[in-house]
Amino acid sequence: MMDIRPVGAVCLDLLLPVVNNTAVACRAAVAALALAGASVPAHAEQALDKPLPLSAAEFLGKVEKSNPRFEMIEGDVAAEEAAVTAAGLWANPSLAYDREEIPSEGQNFPENIIRLELPLEISGRRRLKVQGAELGARAARQTAVRAKKDVLLDALGVYLRAASARLRLDALMQERAALSRLVVAMKSRTAAGESSGYDLDRVGLEADTLDDLVLDAGREITTYRGALGLLAGAPESRFDAGDELALPALPIDAANGALLAARPDYQAAGLRVAQAEKELTAAGRGWVPGLSLSGGTKSAVPERDTRWGYVAGITFTLPFLDFGQADAARARARLLTARAEQRLIEQQVLIQVNTSNDNLVRTVEQDRRFEDTQVPRLDRLVRRAEISYREGERPIFELLDAYRTARGIRLRATELRLQARLAELELWRARGLGPGGNP
Repeated sequence: MMDIRPVGAVCLDLLLPVVNNTAVACRAAVAALALAGASVPAHAEQALDKPLPLSAAEFLGKVEKSNPRFEMIEGDVAAEEAAVTAAGLWANPSLAYDREEIPSEGQNFPENIIRLELPLEISGRRRLKVQGAELGARAARQTAVRAKKDVLLDALGVYLRAASARLRLDALMQERAALSRLVVAMKSRTAAGESSGYDLDRVGLEADTLDDLVLDAGREITTYRGALGLLAGAPESRFDAGDELALPALPIDAANGALLAARPDYQAAGLRVAQAEKELTAAGRGWVPGLSLSGGTKSAVPERDTRWGYVAGITFTLPFLDFGQADAARARARLLTARAEQRLIEQQVLIQVNTSNDNLVRTVEQDRRFEDTQVPRLDRLVRRAEISYREGERPIFELLDAYRTARGIRLRATELRLQARLAELELWRARGLGPGGNP
């Protein structure tokens, strides 16, 4: 049996790309897990038969605890925070020992010098670099907030599709149960000479066709169960999306300023602008000379009589060749990028929110209209068709057509619910919110 862990690592990368198109991410996850299906260990086969139902809140809680992407995100933040420590460090002092000998008239006159040198920073660049690094750490925290929300939203998208797959399978099984009862009745009627063999063959063919659809739906839901287990940190387990696809509420409009303030990536871009400005200011102090102070002790041995004294000195670096021009160029480039990113988010956020908002409103209204006008008529349609067939008023193909119509409406209702929930998810993403519309 193949080891599932390498495949699982690939699936994680496919399941949670930090991208805005959740539908593409989900389809990639399903394809990857379909390939991994042949590698499921034997001890997991029982879990495939009895998946554990999870609510969306339980599932997201497991994702947040076990997904390695959260550790990667925290690692990026820790690296930025370490840069603050590095920027605040003073240069190390140095300790030097020198020995000099002066020969004269056949004799050597040695001198021993021990000197401590301490570099001092007098330009203020260290303080500016510390402030810039602190801004960078704050920006990294905001970026981490956005990244974590994206991971959870992507995982929730997989959960919603898994719930939709379960509901589609339920709809098919409901029709299959009706066809099974019809097959039993047709066999009895055919044996009694009350019905032709054509009707029995036609119902049997319809049942076989539906069985094929059930198998397709079963494979799909098995794939999603594996995806949920993988995202929940238990690749050997299988989970069902237990929540129903409740229709979301219509969104509430928000002011443009509030929309920008809620976007962690916009806040991070602003902090990156401030960081680059601090770095540019620090680079502008490159013309200030560096200063080092030194002091120590000195011993001389003239005529075998040791004498002690001291040494003191001051050193200036002359910034003629390197006066911070390279640091300034890098800071200007970072400033240009950060300002452009901030403007880009400003331009995109309103379009993204309006588009997602409009898509959600239209989908919810379409779903409500569909469920109010078509879904309530299903049972009446099927019941009338069954009664008409039993009484000999309608042929068998009209009853089967009623079954197919009912199936199509149930599947369409489920698809509209899924589209509405995914539209809500994308609106949360556009507004910088997490699952449930939480900040």
